[in-house]
Amino acid sequence: MGKIIQTLAICCLWVYSSASAGTFVDDFEDGVANGWRRVSGDWRVADGNYTLAKLVADVDKPVISVLDSPWKVADGIITVTFSFDKAAKGSERPIIFFRLKDDLNGYAFEFHGKEKWMTMGKIEDGKFAAMRGDKTDGIVIRKPVTIRIELQGNVFVVFYNGVPRLRVGDIKSQFKTGRIGLGARNANTPIHFEEIKIEADGVTQFAPDLRPVQPQNRLADTWARLKQDRDDSE
Repeated sequence: MGKIIQTLAICCLWVYSSASAGTFVDDFEDGVANGWRRVSGDWRVADGNYTLAKLVADVDKPVISVLDSPWKVADGIITVTFSFDKAAKGSERPIIFFRLKDDLNGYAFEFHGKEKWMTMGKIEDGKFAAMRGDKTDGIVIRKPVTIRIELQGNVFVVFYNGVPRLRVGDIKSQFKTGRIGLGARNANTPIHFEEIKIEADGVTQFAPDLRPVQPQNRLADTWARLKQDRDDSE
């Protein structure tokens, strides 16, 4: 297992070589859901969380909120931190959508707290179809969970709280680019999405009232310093 994790970590060193790479962050601390479009479900911003508040007992039909950004993502990194309600029993299944072609078609990562299972799959015509999964006894649903998904072509690598756990390839590479979304299935208690960060080429912080984004690489850091020097000289 150690060799597998080491290999996964090495495979992920490709991240961020392009000067055009940018970052979007939403921590929902501003109390609004700028840029988010509710496709289904009852979504609310409160206490620094984007919360799926309405109970959703239908396991087959996921609820979803899509980030209607001015850009779409192909390769890059998606990092999402979420937590469960105090009354949660683990049956709730948070979902991270990516490369959404439209509201009913794209890729999806699903987290099963009770079964201690993580699954990568597709949403086709609104229905979830699993591609590959991984079970780990390390899952603890009483604490916040951070999922990091690295996208490179038709290969997706999933990190659970900083540890690489799942590597999935889609030979058909059905969805090459698209939007990002959050959602869930079988949500018997509220799910709280605390923060989402997207790092990819062409990505921008398009909602001006969200928090400033810190530079993620040398090129971005250099640009920030140059901009600050220019502002100081004016």
